[in-house]
Amino acid sequence: MIGIAFGVMLVALLPQLLSFSLIALLVVLLALLFAAQSKLRFRRKVSSQLMGLLIGILYASVWGHLNLSHRMPLNMPTQVLTVEGVVSHLPESRAGLLRFRFEIDEPSSNSSATQSGAQLKHLLLSWYRPDQEVQPGQRWRLTVRVKPPRGYMNPGGHDYETFLFAQQIDAKGYLLNAELLADVETDFRYTAERVRYQVRGWLMSLPLSSTTQATVRALVLGDKQGLDDGQWRILRQTGTVHLAVISGLHIGIACLLGYIAGAIFQRLAGRFVQGCADVRGYRVIPALAFASAYALLAGFSVPTQRALIMALAMLLPVLINRAVSVWQRFLLALVGVLLVQPLSIYQPGFWLSFGAVAALLLTVTREDSTGFVKPLIKTQLAVFFGLSPLLLLWMGQVAVVAPLVNLIAIPALTFIMLPGVLLGLLLCLMDPFAGAALLNFLSDSFWYSLQQVVLPDEQGIIVLHPSLMAALLASLAALILILPGWIGVRGFTLFLLVALIFPIRERPQQGAFRATVLDVGQGLSVLIETEHKTLLYDTGAAYPSGSVARYTLLPVLEQRGIKRLDRLVISHKDNDHAGGYRDLVAAVEVDSFHTGSPLLKRRFDGEPCHSGAGWEWGGVRFSYIQPSDPQPMSENNRSCVLLVQAGDCRLIIPGDIESSVEAQIIRGNPDLKVNWLVAAHHGSRFSSSDLWLRSLEPDRVLFSAGFGNSYGHPAEDVVRRLEVLKVPMDSTVEGGALILTSGLGGCDTHRFREQKKRYWTAG
Repeated sequence: MIGIAFGVMLVALLPQLLSFSLIALLVVLLALLFAAQSKLRFRRKVSSQLMGLLIGILYASVWGHLNLSHRMPLNMPTQVLTVEGVVSHLPESRAGLLRFRFEIDEPSSNSSATQSGAQLKHLLLSWYRPDQEVQPGQRWRLTVRVKPPRGYMNPGGHDYETFLFAQQIDAKGYLLNAELLADVETDFRYTAERVRYQVRGWLMSLPLSSTTQATVRALVLGDKQGLDDGQWRILRQTGTVHLAVISGLHIGIACLLGYIAGAIFQRLAGRFVQGCADVRGYRVIPALAFASAYALLAGFSVPTQRALIMALAMLLPVLINRAVSVWQRFLLALVGVLLVQPLSIYQPGFWLSFGAVAALLLTVTREDSTGFVKPLIKTQLAVFFGLSPLLLLWMGQVAVVAPLVNLIAIPALTFIMLPGVLLGLLLCLMDPFAGAALLNFLSDSFWYSLQQVVLPDEQGIIVLHPSLMAALLASLAALILILPGWIGVRGFTLFLLVALIFPIRERPQQGAFRATVLDVGQGLSVLIETEHKTLLYDTGAAYPSGSVARYTLLPVLEQRGIKRLDRLVISHKDNDHAGGYRDLVAAVEVDSFHTGSPLLKRRFDGEPCHSGAGWEWGGVRFSYIQPSDPQPMSENNRSCVLLVQAGDCRLIIPGDIESSVEAQIIRGNPDLKVNWLVAAHHGSRFSSSDLWLRSLEPDRVLFSAGFGNSYGHPAEDVVRRLEVLKVPMDSTVEGGALILTSGLGGCDTHRFREQKKRYWTAG
């Protein structure tokens, strides 16, 4: 089984899938190993693991090829298609936007084929200002504008492309026209989602407070939309996120309730029917049935799938009366999860779930003390120390109060909260106001109790972003602390923890800088770091659903341990440059603020970007080179034009200036040459003039633009000029974040997509 797991994981790390000819060769090799196994008795274990490795590689490779075959190619432009199919999942609704998954029928009945010939199957669609109600199981004929399932690619950011591929989303887009064909689809596959939709509608009709509404929907349906930022903050600061997200704990509680119900039925049946008291199925089958029903009600999400597979692996041997050790069951669950979701290794929940179970097994299987409190404390400490390195690696923070809080919160959720919610919902069927009163009381008590243990100013939060190696060393230290026979070497763990407690910060050296042109879609944001100082130029755009900065810029700052900006420069007031300002200043401190916009200067008490003004940080020179009185005085031409110099490396960030301002800058700086030039206005045809490019002689031009943007950036004219001049080009579309480094090694450019290249990603 270990071989199968390693095989699946190995394919998930490949930058390119195995070719079909190589797959065929591995099939032949597997057949030869199987045929020769009887002759390799003294090496049977080795051959079995090798066969498992080949099976895992073959399975994951075929899975990858199948899912890529019907996915929209990531370099394909947007297209308008007419599709017919069924709403397959519970829709999400927010601020005039409806988002839902759509399962397309067989290709013969619609025009879902893209220009590449790929037959799309699963779409993630948005409907802006919908005028009709969308329910799971409804059949629609839709005209949609679709684009490839791409995502932003930045250091520390959420890997949306991997998430979409793991969810088997072939394309995403929005509706242009919709026609309802059938209100109810009879296919059994959509029954559970229709039940979820009806339950959600019923819950929303109850006289519950908004907090209770969100809490009950999260605990019953796995619907986390209603939880606000304040509630998530409380959960993170107390280490109790797992209480509000239906996962292993909740499925385990459902198993326990089913097991207890089965035991009661078994005891009663044993009194009347001889032999019934010895049938284990009376307990195991209800336990699995309760867990399965809860998982379906929660939408059969990835965490619930993982928990259900683990429950099956642990309980099925009991049902069939087979002697299987807990660690064999653990491995069986691990393999099962990887076979169902071959990209699980990219999900934090995968490592946290199996890490928690492993810590529990290491503690419980060796526990010989009597009583209840002492083992409970030991298991909580084991889980805390075992998961802390993983939490820091994936989440960047861990709550120090988590062991104490969970020591009380988990039993409270198991024996009070969930049974109480179930009782309250049953009571609502008879008396909605009485049931709602009970649910409001439980919800208010839950949040009030957690609020009481939240320390002010996030004092109870350890915020670290360790490297993978540091997290591995810390995990080894945690394992030594948990294992019983390693008491004599536990002092050694202090040396291992040094790597975690004192992480090495990769800051530029004296006289050098690192500039990261972030992948923010159709917008601009450039982070510049020197030895001790940090500057941010622009913040990207904001939309009704939230700012791009929240999902791209802030994670980068967290990953690099940046809690304070020495200077924020907003080139001008356009949304694609200034939209993320509010989210940024709410999350980090800003010492000084410069802008080219008089409006932003007045509104946020900023300083103007004075032409010719400059400063030096650690041997790196910064200066503004835009003309003092640009003509014409449009908003774009007010942009701050920043020049960064370190040794022989020079970078210009010109905002959205047009060719007229470019000409004025050249007249004032006729001898200026640069290594990197961020294309003005994302590569607009009104900028990056021939005079500008020939005068600056850039070694490389960088485009910050959105994939398939409606403006046509970068413009063909600009690209043609650069090709004539033989200037290399990089774009955030193809390269993700572009990382520019100056130093003794020269002026280097790195494309983040190349560092994170996998067989399903763009670039």
